[in-house]
Amino acid sequence: MYFGAGMNRSKNGVYRHQTIPPMLRITASPGTRMLLLALVLFSGLASFAQYNTDNLAPAMEAAADRRFQCEKLRLYPIVANAAFRDAHKSIGQAVPMNKALQDGRLLIKEHQGGATVNTLQAVNASKDTIYLMQGEVVIGGKQDRMLAQDVLIPPGATVDIGAFCVEHGRWQDNGSGHAFTATIGLAGQQARKAAAVDKEQTRVWEEVAKDIHKNATETRSGSYAHLMNDKEFQADRLRYREQLMALPASCIGMVGVIAVSGDKVIGCDVFATEALLAQAYPQLIDAYIAEALNNGAPVTMTTEQMQAYFAALFSDEEKLEEKSKGKGYIFKAQEHTYRISLF
Repeated sequence: MYFGAGMNRSKNGVYRHQTIPPMLRITASPGTRMLLLALVLFSGLASFAQYNTDNLAPAMEAAADRRFQCEKLRLYPIVANAAFRDAHKSIGQAVPMNKALQDGRLLIKEHQGGATVNTLQAVNASKDTIYLMQGEVVIGGKQDRMLAQDVLIPPGATVDIGAFCVEHGRWQDNGSGHAFTATIGLAGQQARKAAAVDKEQTRVWEEVAKDIHKNATETRSGSYAHLMNDKEFQADRLRYREQLMALPASCIGMVGVIAVSGDKVIGCDVFATEALLAQAYPQLIDAYIAEALNNGAPVTMTTEQMQAYFAALFSDEEKLEEKSKGKGYIFKAQEHTYRISLF
């Protein structure tokens, strides 16, 4: 069962297609296939479940607190009221991909039918549901990849998922065989946007190359991982992280965050539950930090301008999906909106 199509790389290294829609193939048992289909369909019938200004709001006491600003980046928490939390109380726990990869509950590898650039195979070897986020970078295999979509993988399921290359110059094993041994977190906002909105491999490469060039990082294979491992970049990222990491713990009911650099919003992510936001937050801020370091400026956007942005986005819930087109995406599963992500 397929949704969309991938882009394959031929033996001579030529890519046959440039545009890659989200793709999912379910290779589990019939019962698990039906469950997984319900989990990942981006259905127009799924409810937004109260994603509006009646139930969500920026936490203004935190907005006035400059503790959560570091140089070129300021973060504003989005909090949910009791009605929003009640609408999502049926959503169960899901293990994040980074943790599941580390402890062996999740296996990600090149496709067993033959490695192709834009398809990876994920195996949930556990009894837990595992949550993979769009933009997460896995390293290993024949080349490092960035996941093309959010996916919930039920216990015991094997799933083919869409992916984008973030290592232009390699197409061979590097010691890990066909397995992807770890994740370096989320790619920067512009690379994520190129994947989620443009859905074009060449655009992803362009944004990865820009980030590498701006940081004067040397890499033979053009891998985004080299940037994330660059000592100077790591030092800058750590400085931001030390200032910003405590935000969720300081704000009760936080389900989302608005990231501002210069005079504009560079990211807005809202999740269905506090737990989903909390486990995604360490990776989200890395994407925001990378954008601020590579393309940002000292913050000049006012709190009033941030509030206007938020109100324009969430004032009319029926138009939320339309407003996200060209700017981000909405991930729906189990008749819930799990995540809204804007760049």
